[in-house]
Amino acid sequence: MSAVRFVKRSVAMVVNDFGRYPMNTFLAVGDANGDSRKDIVVGARDGRMVWLENPGPGRESEVWKEHLIDPSVQVECGGSVADLTGSGLSDVIAAGDWRCDEIWWWENPGKNISWKKRLVLKTGRPKFHDTVIGDAFNDGSRALVATNQGREGGTAVWCLRIPDNPRQSPWSDARIVAEGLAEEVTGPDGTVLKLQPEEGIAVGDVDGDGRNEIVCGTHWFRQEKGAWRGFQFCRGYVTTKVAIADIDGDGQNEILLSEGDPCICGKTQGGKAAWFKPGKRTEDPWEEHLLEEGLLDGHTLCVADFTGNGLVDIVIGEIGVADDVRGYRIRPPRIYAFLNNGQGRFCRSVIDEGTGIHDGVLCDIDGDGRPDLVGRPLHGRERWRVHIYWTRAESSQGLSG
Repeated sequence: MSAVRFVKRSVAMVVNDFGRYPMNTFLAVGDANGDSRKDIVVGARDGRMVWLENPGPGRESEVWKEHLIDPSVQVECGGSVADLTGSGLSDVIAAGDWRCDEIWWWENPGKNISWKKRLVLKTGRPKFHDTVIGDAFNDGSRALVATNQGREGGTAVWCLRIPDNPRQSPWSDARIVAEGLAEEVTGPDGTVLKLQPEEGIAVGDVDGDGRNEIVCGTHWFRQEKGAWRGFQFCRGYVTTKVAIADIDGDGQNEILLSEGDPCICGKTQGGKAAWFKPGKRTEDPWEEHLLEEGLLDGHTLCVADFTGNGLVDIVIGEIGVADDVRGYRIRPPRIYAFLNNGQGRFCRSVIDEGTGIHDGVLCDIDGDGRPDLVGRPLHGRERWRVHIYWTRAESSQGLSG
């Protein structure tokens, strides 16, 4: 197995030390200026939304120039970046937190002027957490799928067809896939502490029928006669990040989960990460393959082939548990790499320790054919920094930070 190492660099400082909730919540990657390079978008719970310009080949580790998208936003994590208008430029989709019941998109003007914000959906129930774009209707069209947690009653999953003219406001074809999705939060002794609305969203073929399904938390949903039918493939995982990939190379996709906010929700033993394999009947519970336990809010879950061996590798990153002054307690947060040895076996290593990561993204930033990890902390002394963990080839076995 080829080895890799990860080289950490800070490329920007996006300070949003404003309002009642001073933190950056949104991070995504796309081409904001049409130069075919990957730029970074960062937004705040109370503050600015900006994009950071990739300085170009050989200069990617320099400070990236900041450009304003919106001077005042209140956005949750889990947004998306995509070219909605066909301009060749990336637009931004983001949604409100517990104070708001709306999804919006910002149109990229292609010039150094303010981006126009438009309403996508207003649901009457606050707090969105995840969005993803994919062919959820299985008709070749693009759809936006989002989790809407609300204040009580569990999560609703929305599926919106992206219109030919996305400037229409709101988008007209919006459907509810499922409602009332929640999972039990349990303490170290198994005591049920509360019900927690499900999180995490992905679109892909999980039952092997050649059509896409929607995964939300511990459930997956198959489209049948214009509606969606749901199945629960596991239990005991809360506030998850979700990915779909063929982990063991057998041609059948598996589902990966990492508990993103278990400590915040009262699960003092920390969270788990695992991949789940279906049996002969995908409608039945799936077999759990545990990757890690005791995670301090593993809110980054990404999959890609780091080594070039054709197998899916995994990155899991922790937010860390904040103390009263936004430092870290219990232990420093970690970012883990799981390199795939084949047939679902992994070599685990620590990419970084001491800097948390929240909603990290894998993307080939420097165009060398290897995925790099882009992220930012939620807490700690580096919480305004944006980091890139460059993936580099290694001549010997193993990983180094």
